[in-house]
Amino acid sequence: MERHAQKTPFQKSRPDGQYSARFNLSTEPATPLPTAMLLCDSTIQNRLMGKYLADYGICRTYLASPSQLNALMQCERPALILLDIRSSDRAVADLLSDGATEADSRRPTTPMILLNVPSNADIKNFMGRRDIVAAFHDNESVDQLLAKIRSVVQPETSRSRAGIANHLETLTRKEMAVLRALALGLSNDHIADQLSVSPHTVKTHLYNAYRKIGCTNRVAAAMWAQRALPLIDNR
Repeated sequence: MERHAQKTPFQKSRPDGQYSARFNLSTEPATPLPTAMLLCDSTIQNRLMGKYLADYGICRTYLASPSQLNALMQCERPALILLDIRSSDRAVADLLSDGATEADSRRPTTPMILLNVPSNADIKNFMGRRDIVAAFHDNESVDQLLAKIRSVVQPETSRSRAGIANHLETLTRKEMAVLRALALGLSNDHIADQLSVSPHTVKTHLYNAYRKIGCTNRVAAAMWAQRALPLIDNR
């Protein structure tokens, strides 16, 4: 019984005031997600960010202090490191320095994204290192940050989403409405009643939609719609 009990994600603080080495911020998904390491102070905002990334199926996130990175990298192989440069940990300055040795430069690097760069700071100053793949000001769009994180940890998924997005841009509202109804398994007559159009108009919309999304039959179009149209709802 105890073995299957859910454990609290936070451990008791150490006597020196530092928090524990890492916290698992996500529940276990049905399909394993890639992992990211979030180097930051242990604040409720940062913990919520980790949960947000997991809930949206982007990555499973571990929270740690910047000074713990070298020790954790001995046993962890994250797909991405997220570094909050506003962290009070003194190790942030060392992680941002250019003092990598020649041996380090030959070593495979883990991609790093910088978070909460001050709005008056020039991001170009941080982009000289090959491991830093992006940096975000503290006032930038959350959607852009999430898209960049996904592109690093799930490159194949990101390319697929980009292709779907391109197709969605070509569809009219009526065509998307017909595809949405098609994904629900409705017949042409039912779709016509729902949209207050004729069955012939439904067929015309379907024909145009098939051509735009690259499908040749009703089943393939319905499966495409089930996968693609939720992107519209989540915008």
